[in-house]
Amino acid sequence: MSPNSLLNSKKGTLFVVGATGISMYWMFTYSGPYRYLAELQLKWFGSYVPKLTVMVIVLVLMGVGALIQLVLRGAERSVPAAPMAPVVSTPAPSVAPQSAGSDSYVQYIRYCVALVVFGIGIYFYYNGTHMGTLQQLTAQDFFSGNVNARVVYADVRGYLNVDSTMSKDHYLYIPMTGEGNANGPLHLLIGVDEPKLHSDLHREDDGSFIVRGVADKGLQADVKYAFEKEGIAVGEPCWVLHVGREPSGDRMAGLVVMGIGIIFAGIMFAREGYRRKKALAPRPLRVTA
Repeated sequence: MSPNSLLNSKKGTLFVVGATGISMYWMFTYSGPYRYLAELQLKWFGSYVPKLTVMVIVLVLMGVGALIQLVLRGAERSVPAAPMAPVVSTPAPSVAPQSAGSDSYVQYIRYCVALVVFGIGIYFYYNGTHMGTLQQLTAQDFFSGNVNARVVYADVRGYLNVDSTMSKDHYLYIPMTGEGNANGPLHLLIGVDEPKLHSDLHREDDGSFIVRGVADKGLQADVKYAFEKEGIAVGEPCWVLHVGREPSGDRMAGLVVMGIGIIFAGIMFAREGYRRKKALAPRPLRVTA
């Protein structure tokens, strides 16, 4: 029983969608098996691969689903009845052999990729429609737990600790604190592209900064690991305020990514339909003298 067998039924398709959905939820919330695997990679290699991690989880869930289906199918088998007289039937027309098992897994992975891409698009679009209007907040609001939403669009005022900046692929993570919590665990980071550091961050007369962007609850595991290696405690939850990000950008990105997922899935369905049609086409008879 291969995972590809699940795709041949409605229940199987729903299971694929569900497995992909829960895996992506664990990825975006950095929880469940995703967090365990990410931290295991960090322990062994010092970094982790988000896309590979979520794909491994989806594959494991599909393997479990295939095993359950195999067990249930075995339990449903009836007791063999008494032997009956053989029934003569006309042979069915020959059909081209099915693809090899490796082809089934490749097809299954392609379906998963399409679902993951489409799901990422839904995630961005959902965020873009649930950020609300622009709010006026301070860094202290994040430290005191006054922000209840998972994602928020806001102008945030606070003090930047540039001496503790972390960099990942030219993207800078700078701790932002309030006046009374400069030495506590981090609960808010400013995320900004390195080339835009001086153009997007403007210092006020009192030494504080007012930064506009979208704040997401949750910090990538490798960035958190980098801070902790430097002896900087990271609190729970930890927010990242992405400078210059706006709700309209998330909505547009979501639509584009969903479109890519739909196009990719359409190409796969058309390709599979063509292969089946070609396999069922009657072959010309060869007449020998």
